[in-house]
Amino acid sequence: MKVTLSEIFIHNGNQQKFSKEALLNLDIKTEFVKRLAHHLGLGHREDEVSESNLCYAFETNINPDYKVVLSKLDIINYLKKTLKPIEYDLESDTIEFPKSLNP
Repeated sequence: MKVTLSEIFIHNGNQQKFSKEALLNLDIKTEFVKRLAHHLGLGHREDEVSESNLCYAFETNINPDYKVVLSKLDIINYLKKTLKPIEYDLESDTIEFPKSLNP
């Protein structure tokens, strides 16, 4: 699934170019999380689990191939591993999401 960065991130203002670090600090659109979850055959999770949970279904450090739900944090972790430390243009740069978020 190939998408432009503007389909992923919420940004206010006229700035279009972002460093990798600045890009990853932007909020992710909920609609994109739902769309990517559907592409991956997963459910989606709106909120992040902040306290310890014995259920591994929502564990953020679990291998992506074993996940049953997708969260914004999962997308950020994937992008941290795959994006290069360069400047990105939200409107023209794209990223390809495979059928698994396991890089």
